[in-house]
Amino acid sequence: MKIRSLFISLIAFGFGPFVWGQQALDTLYANDQMNVALFFPSPIKQAITGNENAVFSYDREEAQYFGLLQAIKGTTTNLWVMTMDGYAYEFKVVYKDWLTRTHLFLNEQHSLGRVRPITTRKLDTVVKDGTRLALMEQLLQEQNGANMGTVRRGGIRLRLEKKVYQGDEMFLVFQLRNKSGIDYDLETLDILRINGSPKSKTSYQETPWEPLFRFQQPETLKSGSTYRFVHVYPKYVTGAHEALKIVLLERQGSRRLELLVK
Repeated sequence: MKIRSLFISLIAFGFGPFVWGQQALDTLYANDQMNVALFFPSPIKQAITGNENAVFSYDREEAQYFGLLQAIKGTTTNLWVMTMDGYAYEFKVVYKDWLTRTHLFLNEQHSLGRVRPITTRKLDTVVKDGTRLALMEQLLQEQNGANMGTVRRGGIRLRLEKKVYQGDEMFLVFQLRNKSGIDYDLETLDILRINGSPKSKTSYQETPWEPLFRFQQPETLKSGSTYRFVHVYPKYVTGAHEALKIVLLERQGSRRLELLVK
């Protein structure tokens, strides 16, 4: 009950008023033997059920368009879902022994309406994570040909498209293209902070830098495909003798790429 109250409070105080749409409460039937898949027009930002008799599973790390619903016998509760485009959905969840439908494709007409963000947002963990995901999705939707640096080797192209600052975080947008004719399995894509010049061994330093978050980074680059993804780091502005070194390594292969950017 406390969890549900927290979720409703986030809606009430973290956002402005609803633009109300459909008021009807759709009923979803579920059981504990089968998964009921719900597909939304935008990735899921948050979701919660009214009690523990129903479980709605979705990927909280990599924003996805679908979630899986299950319920135990005797369940009657509700499900709240908010998507990245700002729409809110509510469903009644009822247990049923035999399911005639195990998937449902939804659109905005199934929603209660859209939540309008207010200009000042609370920076608690839940809202901050939601804001981060919304920005990353927006960055991947923008394709304006930006290029801060590119390196090519063996048919693989690594490009840093842009660097975006928001609050105390830095968002790096990458693009990977495979024109080698062979699939490329990623081992790692690491960033090192460079201080000093390689010519001066006494003052030169390379410091590994772990991201706070990786968004939609692929595991395999299929031949002939292009991928875009985002890394999030603590805010960092390079000085006069500083740079970032991006290192791409292939799993069980020798195709290594390095890109140095300011």
